[in-house]
Amino acid sequence: MIKVALRDDDWEFCSAFLDELESEPEIEPHLAATDEGFLELVAGKYPDVAVLDCMQPIERGMGLVQKTMRLQPQTRVLVISRIADDHFVTGLSELGTAYYLIKPFEPRALIARIKWIHYYLGSGFDPLYGRNRGPMRQFLAGYLANLGIPPNYKGHRYLIDAILLASQDHAWLNGITKRLYPAVARSNHTGAGHVERSIRYAIDAAWTKGDLEQLQKLFPYAIDPARGKPTNSTFIAKMADIINMTFSLP
Repeated sequence: MIKVALRDDDWEFCSAFLDELESEPEIEPHLAATDEGFLELVAGKYPDVAVLDCMQPIERGMGLVQKTMRLQPQTRVLVISRIADDHFVTGLSELGTAYYLIKPFEPRALIARIKWIHYYLGSGFDPLYGRNRGPMRQFLAGYLANLGIPPNYKGHRYLIDAILLASQDHAWLNGITKRLYPAVARSNHTGAGHVERSIRYAIDAAWTKGDLEQLQKLFPYAIDPARGKPTNSTFIAKMADIINMTFSLP
């Protein structure tokens, strides 16, 4: 049994989440309507996974994460939010959160992440290593092309490599400049700066020439105001979640 404490003001989503859990008897949910009620749940129920919706102001969400970890150090914290700021995500990683899931997503995606955190995170076993990556690459190649990023773009190939790494472990996104780009660059015999620029160009091309309706459905909130489109890390994170949902964990 996986005990889950959930704090989210979106009661429509909470209701849909509970409906999905009717077919998931291994998950025992506990919902809280207030921050104080959530902390009481954490203290009294000893949840395996605590799911927190971090809203503005950011300091409130960060503070709730810290209090949760102090109350129950063994509880894994999964943060969900519409905030797609890179500094915010880095801050969550530094606090020691288990995972960050960008809204919007279906309740089934949250259930898959909860299971992954409970069964696999920190266990030394990564189910992705036991799979054939070929179907994932094929799926991503077609998906990116449909969004407006054709295979002849170098950023198309670099995105696939980056997305597969991030789908394996979201921690890659916490050091996107120092870890992820260099890792992709090494496997493609190029430089990290070239990888970053090529991915950015590919994303820009999608917003210029691609399926805007589909892109806006995927990224309704995760847009960098200065650019009018998502950052590289936000795009990669969302695609990594799509991969993990499409090729669901065992």
